[in-house]
Amino acid sequence: MWAAEPSFGRGAAAPSVKSGTVAERRKGAYSVNTREIQNKKQRILIYLLVLIPFLYFLYIMVYPLGVSVYYSLTKWKGIGSPKFVGLANYKTLVKSGDFWLVTKNTLFLSLVCTIGQVGIALIIAFLMTLRRLRFKAFHRAVIFFPVVMSALVVGYVWRFIYNSNYGLLNTFLNFIGKPEWIRLWLDDQSIVLKSVSVPVVWQYIGLYMVILMSAISAIPQDIFECAEIDGATGFKKSIYITLPMIWNSLKVCIILCAGGTMKIYDHLVALTNGGPGRASESLAMYCYEFTFRFGNFGMGAAIAVAILVFALLISGVIQLLMGRRESE
Repeated sequence: MWAAEPSFGRGAAAPSVKSGTVAERRKGAYSVNTREIQNKKQRILIYLLVLIPFLYFLYIMVYPLGVSVYYSLTKWKGIGSPKFVGLANYKTLVKSGDFWLVTKNTLFLSLVCTIGQVGIALIIAFLMTLRRLRFKAFHRAVIFFPVVMSALVVGYVWRFIYNSNYGLLNTFLNFIGKPEWIRLWLDDQSIVLKSVSVPVVWQYIGLYMVILMSAISAIPQDIFECAEIDGATGFKKSIYITLPMIWNSLKVCIILCAGGTMKIYDHLVALTNGGPGRASESLAMYCYEFTFRFGNFGMGAAIAVAILVFALLISGVIQLLMGRRESE
């Protein structure tokens, strides 16, 4: 049987398909517009979240750098208008024997401190992974404690240790019957740089130890277990498994240490104030001397730019050498 089609009376009105469709279209268009507005607001919010830190970075990093470069091209005593002199300040630095002396001192300290801090921190981080080592938390706290101390405090403490008359070091050497080892640790030009590097190395070993231990703890333990099954000893696991897998973290530590030591200042002021002569003076102290003692802000800015250039060159060389080792 055929289904009867619906019939509408003369007074009955057929349902309005057209009006229902228009209402649905309006509702859909409204929802689409709402989503577009929300998406635009989200994009604007994301742009603002990115733009604000970027502008802050420009303000605290790029702007001071630009100001330093500008003043390095001028002769300025801190008052009045700067007088543009071009590259005259840089030419004076290149011809200055004192500048190259303090540069050599700074590069020596950077090399020694990088090898000492990161090298010792790497060894300690390896030892901390040994299962037989007890009281690991205590050892970490003791080694990290000097990091939170002021550099000036560390410098004055070690100045007392190095004192030639009543210092702990010479007293200890005399006590054990080695008076021939007693030295004027901070007054002998031949050993003063080695002496001042010891407190710097001692203070920041804990910082790089924590960074490297964090990298080691991120290595999956399954890799070490498989290596133990294959008969790998602790030394082999450290060299062939741990070291390659923390290579990037090790590279970051070396760059931070080498670049950070280029601006060393507080330790040297407390220990020797750059003496004897300029035997332990750094580039940062040389910059301070020209800027605030001599009032030559243009020359001080030129030295500051030179410190930045040396730090960037060192970081680039480290990145190049360690990146090549990583690719191999």
